Amino acid sequence: MATSHTVTLTLANGPTPIDTWDRATVSLSMLRAGQPWTVSCWRTTTDRTTWELLARRVRLMDRATLSIDGHPQLVGRIETWERSANGHSECLAILSGRDLAGVAQSWDVNPTVRIRNSTLEESLSAVFGALELDVRVTPAAAAREVQSARRPGARGAGASPRRSVVDLAHPRVGEKAWATAENIVRRLGFMLWIAPRTDGSVGIVVDAPDYTQAPSYDLTRTLSAQGVGGGSILSGSEVFSTQDVPTGVSVYTGSVRGEGASSRARASIINDKTLDPAITRGFVFDEASPQPVHMQSGRARTLEAATREANRVIADAMQNFRRYKCSVQGFGQRVQGEMRLYAVNTIANVRDDLMIDTQGRPLIERMLITDVEFNHSRKEGQTTSLTLVPLNSIVVTPET
Repeated sequence: MATSHTVTLTLANGPTPIDTWDRATVSLSMLRAGQPWTVSCWRTTTDRTTWELLARRVRLMDRATLSIDGHPQLVGRIETWERSANGHSECLAILSGRDLAGVAQSWDVNPTVRIRNSTLEESLSAVFGALELDVRVTPAAAAREVQSARRPGARGAGASPRRSVVDLAHPRVGEKAWATAENIVRRLGFMLWIAPRTDGSVGIVVDAPDYTQAPSYDLTRTLSAQGVGGGSILSGSEVFSTQDVPTGVSVYTGSVRGEGASSRARASIINDKTLDPAITRGFVFDEASPQPVHMQSGRARTLEAATREANRVIADAMQNFRRYKCSVQGFGQRVQGEMRLYAVNTIANVRDDLMIDTQGRPLIERMLITDVEFNHSRKEGQTTSLTLVPLNSIVVTPET
């Protein structure tokens, strides 16, 4: 029997007890910013606490924190407030919005903010501070601890971007705050995503996927002589796509006009991941024609920077090359006796006997969780939808 989890909504006036849940959906991602959230509840003649409490407390543009078992999962803003009632006096109240990265995606950064020669943390604080968003650069390992309900103490691997110096002078007029922040982070060769902190502020994760960590979960769907056997997977699918995946990327730091493009100012990277059977599972044609990308960089001034940019183009494309999606019961698994909630940038052992490769072998591998969606429904109960990618398929090159 799956563990029942407690979902809590916290507004400016404090935690809001919801005794008449209809549905709650919380989406988390390390690849896509501005993830949506929705909370809806119904009114009855016996339980009216939530309906009346929300009417007194809800204010559009207020900050909202959604937590599971007391552990913050998403910090967002209330953007939509809807109430409806039919002729049978059945009433529904719906709160929805996006995480705070969505706010930064929609609204402009102050173009007078000067960030050249400041540290990464100083520059991001200035960019988001223009929208009065309290953000702090957070290590990926710390963000993972908060969302997965692990005990504090883990340390992330890889380079620390905190002391990196930003050479971008100032944002352009009309540029969105999130676009400015991503521009800064991409120059350093990192990825950018958002995660809550235990102190109530918003964590900005500037890091890379952690492929070195130990697996945290087991996701299984096995076959028996009678058909589909046991396992934690309720439903699962594997998706391949090469539509927007380049086989090689060349980034030029000089002219781009034909013979005027100097090979000495070019960084060329082969996307060897499309040739790696551990990633393709054999589903890529060996003699496929090339899919090249040639681009001039408006930012890279050195071959090292151009190489980082070429790797980033490949990393962006590989996000959708192969994805495994599954739905599981509950919001987490017990690991060594402790409940661990599903979280992005974690690794799971996956076995799905129905997803065979070109040799007829089942899908058995360690995969990185990039997207998590928690669904709480009075009809379907509590389930989680997960999206995973092969290890080492998304690789960025941090600045040395």
